[in-house]
Amino acid sequence: MKPINRAHFLKLMPAALAACTCLEARAADYDSLRAESVGWSRLKTSSPYWKRHAGADPTLTQFFRDETTLNIDPVWYQADVNNLDELCRYPFLFSQGVGVVTEPAGQHNIAEYIRRGGFVLVDACHDIHVTPDFDLFLSQQIQFYSAALPEAQIVTLPPTHEVYRCYFQIPDGRPPHTFMGNIYDPRKARHGLYGVLINSRMAGIISLCGWQCGWDHVTEHPSPSGPGTDIACMRMVVNIYIEAMMQSGTATIGGVS
Repeated sequence: MKPINRAHFLKLMPAALAACTCLEARAADYDSLRAESVGWSRLKTSSPYWKRHAGADPTLTQFFRDETTLNIDPVWYQADVNNLDELCRYPFLFSQGVGVVTEPAGQHNIAEYIRRGGFVLVDACHDIHVTPDFDLFLSQQIQFYSAALPEAQIVTLPPTHEVYRCYFQIPDGRPPHTFMGNIYDPRKARHGLYGVLINSRMAGIISLCGWQCGWDHVTEHPSPSGPGTDIACMRMVVNIYIEAMMQSGTATIGGVS
């Protein structure tokens, strides 16, 4: 079983890392994290929405390139859930939701990808036709991992977690949200981030925040949930990407039911 080499894909600016408290303790790992380029890849599933907002993904990857020295390809890629070799080309996959993957082959491939060291970020889209019920959406993601990857534990990430400060400082340890029609919805806002743990390794995150809706509206004024939300969303994703690549394997977090 060939593992996914996460360290092969990350290149970080030394000055930025030196200024980041949570990464200082892992300074010995920096040299091993300088590498070649990697693409931003979406997980292709049977859902008709799997590539919703993908046309704006170059906005996100350009933000990566402007704000960090992550050597990320500005083109977005796709990885088919039915092709394990394709999944394993990327250490980081973005998904509209893994709950739609019900075929045994697809479930096996995602589980195997994660076991080899891959990371999956799930972020709900705040279009009512894509995610009509956010509590149901979260339940479906948890059910997927329970069936496909029973050794995984889904946990609530506390505001003190490194993902909120490992590169950009996320105010109050609260992830930014976008809201349909720019209307605040407390049902969505009450959700933070949910980590997918394999033993002590965080192998994924589940978000109900709709960040992709933010970076897809970067040119609008006001952007969803107010001016500046697009930048806040992209900063959060940068943090998640870096945290995914810099796993120390030491986190211990309480579970959720």
